Amino acid sequence: MQCLRATLCRRATRRFLAHKLLVRDFTIAIDGPAASGKSSTARALALELGFGYIDSGSIYRCATLLALRHNITDIGTGATDLIELINKSSVDIKFQPSTTRSAPNLITGRLSVPDVRILLNDEDVSEEIRKPEVNRLVAKVASDGGVRTAVLGIQRALAKAAETRSTDVVGKEGVVSVPGGVVMDGRDIGTTIFPNAELKIYLDASAMARAIRRWDEMNSSLKQARAKTPADSDPAPAPNERTPAEYPSVEDIARELEERDYADINRQHSPLRIAKDAVVIDNTTMTFEQQVYSIADLARDRMGLERKHDDL
Repeated sequence: MQCLRATLCRRATRRFLAHKLLVRDFTIAIDGPAASGKSSTARALALELGFGYIDSGSIYRCATLLALRHNITDIGTGATDLIELINKSSVDIKFQPSTTRSAPNLITGRLSVPDVRILLNDEDVSEEIRKPEVNRLVAKVASDGGVRTAVLGIQRALAKAAETRSTDVVGKEGVVSVPGGVVMDGRDIGTTIFPNAELKIYLDASAMARAIRRWDEMNSSLKQARAKTPADSDPAPAPNERTPAEYPSVEDIARELEERDYADINRQHSPLRIAKDAVVIDNTTMTFEQQVYSIADLARDRMGLERKHDDL
């Protein structure tokens, strides 16, 4: 009997130690085409799991802002100067779980999307990196191989910093205090940035479903602006927001997204593709809660933790 107890104790100890090793430095890479819900899903997932969050796209926007501020508009000839600026700059992403934003088809009674603030050299540029001039140049900046290499260093440094946070998790062997993980979204996270990520997700949806979501976001922004504006005046559009007359149709947005998909898939450096070991999730007909909670439970499975949302 004592021998049996000792054997069971040794097995439990091995499971406990294995559990700790599985949870530490856990990275979730989320890739997918434009408007597939990567960013919102990644933020909500990080909040659900207590992980850090890295907004990959915002780093390229910071690089684009640096280019504009230093009058580097021809990325082909000015890439060397821009890379030097990037290497001398700091980017920080402040994940704010206590502050949430509203967006159509995203917020439900139980789940919301945390806000994120982007700091470039300790300056909050969260709004500035969304301005039209940044939107027009960011694709060219992100397509340069040297720039992508420089940004890669920032991405990995941010992820490493996020993973050093400690958190208490409930596992099959009790409560364990372990280093936290990180969630990063983009278009080449699982294939280039973190090819050894413990969990890779490829979020996809039909072009029309993505177009409807983007169109809804435009209208939601206008409604929120009107709600804050006196009835006798028209709300001024945000710096990066089109006026209602300039809004494209859902069909136009779908065509734009398909063109962006083609460009992302066929670009020379780090093209958009599905990692061989990625879990593909088509969220065309899924609710926001379903996609976030299903990924959260996939992560818990791989960390040796109890699932929480088998009811969905």
